[in-house]
Amino acid sequence: MQEETGMNFLEHVQELRKRIIYSLIPILLFFIPCYIFSKQLFSLLMNPIIKSLPEGSSLIFTRPAEGFLTYLKVSLFFSFFLSFPFILYNAWHFVSPALYKNEKKVVIPLVVFGTLFFILGALFCYFLAAPKGLAFLLGEYTTHYVKAFPSIQEALSFLTALMIGFGLVFEFPLVIFILSRLGLVTAGFLSRQRKYALLINAVLAAFITPTTDAVSMMFMLVPLFIFYEIGIIIAKIFAKKKPEAESTGEEFR
Repeated sequence: MQEETGMNFLEHVQELRKRIIYSLIPILLFFIPCYIFSKQLFSLLMNPIIKSLPEGSSLIFTRPAEGFLTYLKVSLFFSFFLSFPFILYNAWHFVSPALYKNEKKVVIPLVVFGTLFFILGALFCYFLAAPKGLAFLLGEYTTHYVKAFPSIQEALSFLTALMIGFGLVFEFPLVIFILSRLGLVTAGFLSRQRKYALLINAVLAAFITPTTDAVSMMFMLVPLFIFYEIGIIIAKIFAKKKPEAESTGEEFR
C-alpha cells in the first residue's frame, strides 16, 4: 500500500517538469539585463584569452552573424551563472521527498555551499587553469610566420565550457554528501574503488576539458582526485544512519 506522501511515476515526471520550468524562469529573467551589458561582460569573460594572445594576434569573427550570436551566448552564460542558486534549490526540492524531515533542514546550506563551490571552480579556472592552458596553446606554436587569430565564438565556447566544467567538478563533494545521506554510497565503497576512480577521473578530465592539451587536463584531474579523497571523508562523516525502529509515514513529512 502506497504511503500518503508517496509519489507514483507520473507524479515524479510532473514534479521534474515543474522544477525544470522553475529553473528556466530565472535564467530568462537574468538574460535581459545580461544582454544589455553583453559587450562589457564579453570583455570581462575574454580577459584570460586576451591577455594570453601573442603580439600581433587578436580575436576575430568571420561570419556576419557571429558577433551577434556570440553576445547572445555571453548573455546566456552569465544568466545561467546568476541563476545557479535557483537551479540548485529546485534540484534539492526534487530529491527532498526521499529524505527524512530532519535531513530536509540542510536545504539552505546545500544551496549556499553548492553555489559557493561552483563559483570557486569557475574562478579557479578563470584565474589559474585557463591562463596557464591558453598561454601554452596560443604561445607555444606561434612563430614569425604563424599567428593566432581565434574567432570570438570558438574562444567563447572554449572558455565557458572550461569554466562550467571546473564549476561542476568543484560540486563533487556536495554530490558525495547527498549520495551518502541517501545511503547510495559509503566511505568503504569509495575507498575500495579508489584505483578505478583514478582512471575514471582521468577520462572525465579528458572529456570535460574542451581541448586535449596536457596542461588543461592536469588542472582538471588534480581537483577531481583531491575531491574524491575529500568525498571519502564526507561519506564517513555524513553517512545515512539506519533507523533504530521501523520508519513511519510521519518521518517523511
